[in-house]
Amino acid sequence: MLAYYIQTLNPFIWQWGNSGFGIRWYGTAYLLGFVIAYLLMKRFIRTGRMLLPMEQLPDFVLFVAIFGVLIGGRLGEAILYRPSMFTNFSPPFPYWGLLKIQDGGMAAHGGIIGVFAATYFFARRRGYRFLNLVDCGAMIAPIGIFFGRIANFINGEVYGHISHAKWAVQFPTELIYQSQPLDARIRHLAGTIATKHPNLAHFMNQDPVAGMVRYVSQHLQWHHPSLATALGLHPKQEIIKLAQSGKSAFLNAQLHQIPDFIRKIKLDVQARHLAEQVMIRYPNLAGAIRHNPNMELINLARQGNAFVITHLREILNPRIPSQLIEASLEGLLLFLLCFFIGLKWKKEGIAAACFATFYPIMRMIGEQFRAGDQPKLIFGHWVSLGDLYSWPMLVLGLIFLIWAIRRRPPQAPIAAAPPISAA
Repeated sequence: MLAYYIQTLNPFIWQWGNSGFGIRWYGTAYLLGFVIAYLLMKRFIRTGRMLLPMEQLPDFVLFVAIFGVLIGGRLGEAILYRPSMFTNFSPPFPYWGLLKIQDGGMAAHGGIIGVFAATYFFARRRGYRFLNLVDCGAMIAPIGIFFGRIANFINGEVYGHISHAKWAVQFPTELIYQSQPLDARIRHLAGTIATKHPNLAHFMNQDPVAGMVRYVSQHLQWHHPSLATALGLHPKQEIIKLAQSGKSAFLNAQLHQIPDFIRKIKLDVQARHLAEQVMIRYPNLAGAIRHNPNMELINLARQGNAFVITHLREILNPRIPSQLIEASLEGLLLFLLCFFIGLKWKKEGIAAACFATFYPIMRMIGEQFRAGDQPKLIFGHWVSLGDLYSWPMLVLGLIFLIWAIRRRPPQAPIAAAPPISAA
């Protein structure tokens, strides 16, 4: 059996006890991106590429970092992917879901819109040229995206499709992250049975995998009375056995629509069995495992527990490390394109338009390797939200690029405007 790399990296550089607060690689990636942006922009100002007084640079970088990247990215996550964040109020601190940055969640499309908006507001308010500032930002922004994708890999999030290539990676976080493509397909199925089974359909919408288990189990109990007791006690195990035997036409029909369902519940069963083994082997961990078994297994793997890592290798699915592919596309390749186009073709708006055009192309290529975020069924095809949001950005980017190319350049060189003193 091929031994895949199992990603057991700790997302914390330093953590304050078990509070969930500390210094994370994800936040450090953003900070590193801002620092590099500041240093490169200093060079742009010295060479005359960026028309901004040096003393205004810290204000510009801080303003765009806070209001563009952080607020824009967070609002984008809530609006585009998780609207429930606006109405989620629960402990622990800071209570409001939108402010719980320790739980993660930053949308690249939201951050990009935020950066464009923050740059426009800064330039308009202080009397500088928007196109010049946003060009310089676009030449540097892919560096931040690169670090963000590397941090995604360290966090074990937004991983790719299952693959058995030698370079595939096993992510223990698969135990806790929902399979959004699977959930979307189950919710679609719930819509088809809503008339006959409204209560089941509602439950399948609220908790897709558990709802699907209940729906399949009830149907099988009705049509296979001899299995009623076993399905009542261990529904997942019995559904797995029936799927492997192929004797249930009903179950086969459901699995044709949602092929990942058996893989998901099989992983749940195996993880539960492993948690029980760990409690027997390490009685002092029994309390923590009962409280949150899958998360405790992940923590033990990150601490280097050989027993847990060995058994996780046997149950986790090897996956494409799509974060690293996206880091190469949206980060390195996009940086090379925008940076050298911005240096060689100094016409205002070109670099920013190239970013707005090429980012969605890189994103859509990367989405083909990624498991997908809450896909939607469009004209009979499942399309991830990342793809869905990239298409309008690509159209706007092409319009912007054509406009920037055809736009007449200023008749005279533009000098940096003097700083505006506060009234």
